[in-house]
Amino acid sequence: MTHVEVFSKKDCSLCEKAKEALARLNAEFGIDIRETLLEPEHPLYDKYKDSYPVIVASNGRSVSGKITDQQLRDLLTSLTPPPTVYYVAKFLQALAIVAVFFGFMYGIMGDMWTDLYFFLGGIAVFLVGWTLEKQEKHFRKKRKPSA
Repeated sequence: MTHVEVFSKKDCSLCEKAKEALARLNAEFGIDIRETLLEPEHPLYDKYKDSYPVIVASNGRSVSGKITDQQLRDLLTSLTPPPTVYYVAKFLQALAIVAVFFGFMYGIMGDMWTDLYFFLGGIAVFLVGWTLEKQEKHFRKKRKPSA
């Protein structure tokens, strides 16, 4: 399961605000949150002592300091895989590139009409895939918590 780890210290107002924002946004994502209170004897104390709070995701990405909701949203989004429509969009874009290539090959062989059809078809398929990808990214950015 994906998780994020919050490294904080006692009496830290930024840490408390970051944990509240993380809990609020986590209602949307459902990711396991672990908290570690860093004391001077902790092995990671020297690494994080000047940048509280630090939130580290299981994929290695992290945010620290004065953390905004958008930074947390981006971090949590990086832990969730894209939906199927994203892969469909990427497949259509790749298919379009192949179609344009085939059109180019027909053009080299002298069949200009087939070249034109493959080229226009490839452009149309690419635009469909590109539009699907942009709509999916826009939807992921604007998605609101369901709770």
